[in-house]
Parts: sequence; C-alpha cells; structure tokens
Amino acid sequence: MQESLMTLLDLQKIDQALRALEQLKVNIPDQLEAMRIAQAEVEQRFSDQKDQVESSDKDRRQHERDLEVVQEKIVKYQSQLHSVKTNKEYDALQHEIQAEKGTIAVHEDAILQLMTDAEEASEALEAARVEMEATIARHKDESSKLEKTLASVDSDIAVKDDERQRKARRVEARVINVYNRIRRTVRGVAVVPIKKGACGGCFNIIPLQAVSEVRLMTRLILCQGCGRI
Repeated sequence: MQESLMTLLDLQKIDQALRALEQLKVNIPDQLEAMRIAQAEVEQRFSDQKDQVESSDKDRRQHERDLEVVQEKIVKYQSQLHSVKTNKEYDALQHEIQAEKGTIAVHEDAILQLMTDAEEASEALEAARVEMEATIARHKDESSKLEKTLASVDSDIAVKDDERQRKARRVEARVINVYNRIRRTVRGVAVVPIKKGACGGCFNIIPLQAVSEVRLMTRLILCQGCGRI
C-alpha cells in the first residue's frame, strides 16, 4: 500500500501536467486570436489616422486652389476699374473686390488651421505607425513561440500518457480506481497533504486518529469533508 500511495503522488503530478497540456490546446488558439484582433485594431487606428492626414491635406489643397481663383478674380476686377464709365459701375466693382478679399481671408484662415491640424495629425500618424510596427513585431515573435508550443503539445501529451500508464501499473487497482473517481468529482487534485492538522483541499480539521493512520500509509484515508485522499 505504501508504494501505491507514494506512486499515486507521482501519478498526480503527471495528471496535472497532462491537464496543463490539454489546457494549452484551448488557451493558445485563444491567445493567437486575441493577438490577431489586437493587431487588427492597431492597424485600423493607423489607417484611420492616415486617412485623417490625407483628408486634411486634400482640404488644404482645395482651399489653396480656391484662393488662387479668388485672387485671379480680384486682379480681373481691378483691371476693369480702369475701363468703367460710371460711378455705379466703379462702386459695383469695388464691392466685388472687397467681397473677394473677405473670401481670401476665410481661405487663408482655413489653410493656416489645416496646416496646424496636419502637423498634429502627422505626429499622431507617426505615433500610430510606431505602435503598429512594434505590435506586429511583438506578435510575430510571440505567435511563433505559441505555434511552436502548440505543434509539440500532442507529442508531449503522448509522452506523458505513456509515462502515466507505466506509473498506473505500479498502483493497486482499488487505489487507482478511487483516485480516478475522486479526480472526476473534484475536477483536479485528488491527493492532498495535511497542513496544520487540516485537509489541504477543503481545510477541514482532520481527527487525530486519522492523522496517525495517514502517517502509517497502510490504507487510503479520505477526507470526510471533500472526499480527497
């Protein structure tokens, strides 16, 4: 019995390792998907910022073209001032010139504001680019490691399964059956130590008589609280 109980501890370590390996088959794809989503988000932020810069440049160029058109109009009106024959015509041209000068001020203010906005947007674009490239590089390295780990999980499980079978053969059939039943019930650790007179699983106090029997290792002692060995 003593050998079976000692081997049971080794078996539990193997089972815990197997459980961790099986969990990797779930966790790694989840991690890879999370990285893919995070990378897509940072790429989208870069793309949105790039669109903003391009839109600002486009608006500025449009204002510059409109400004040129207005300036040409003013030159045209000013040349016509020399050929008008009545005060009414002269006043009308002066009114048009003043109106166009007001339009010039609007375009110039818009161009200055767009230049300021473009500078800020370009700085934000550069920050977004640095973030995106760093994220891509980091994810490339991390995903490569995760995929390598995932690729070896099945073979690692096979090795651990073989080790488990060899260990299980050294445990009495009755003991291994109880162990397996408890593992299914508690979904985890089936064998726990006594810590300060209490069960290491549920922390219920263990009677002194039971503690003494545990030390003897002549039979299975189950916790009356949680049912663990």
